[in-house]
Amino acid sequence: MENTFGRDLIPQNEEERLENLKNYKILYTKSETKFDQLSALTASMFNTPIAMINFVDKDQVWTKSTQGGHDNEEMERGSSLCSLAILKDSVTVFEDALAEPFLLSNPMVAGEFGLRFYAAAPIKTSEGFNVGAVCIIDTTSRDFCEEDQKRLEWVADLIRLEMESRKR
Repeated sequence: MENTFGRDLIPQNEEERLENLKNYKILYTKSETKFDQLSALTASMFNTPIAMINFVDKDQVWTKSTQGGHDNEEMERGSSLCSLAILKDSVTVFEDALAEPFLLSNPMVAGEFGLRFYAAAPIKTSEGFNVGAVCIIDTTSRDFCEEDQKRLEWVADLIRLEMESRKR
């Protein structure tokens, strides 16, 4: 896995995390209305052109649902900012990606897309594993306050609840 961030992207509990993710039977599945509604709600709530619900597999980050992007899309884990978002339990925010030296070689930032703003809340399973992230993306930098972070965490929790309903 090529890593464009220059830092370790593999959590200490990686094997258990991947096993837990597989238990939800959500990876590489078809579009589902509830997830599509949650990504649309997120884009609308934050007024961003793109909102995504992504799950981090061993080598790929897979998009379950997106507003403004492409559903069922895969991206190299070493290039996806969601790989960073699952490494901590709090919201990851880059208000201006150009101000982050370790992001300057990332293809989403340096490439044609021109990512400037990124915020993601980890999707944590009831067993305590960060298996994915709900993220919002823009091509212009923007401010993202503490209240915004809480709202993004609420969406991540709604996604977790929807995932839990699949296991029953």
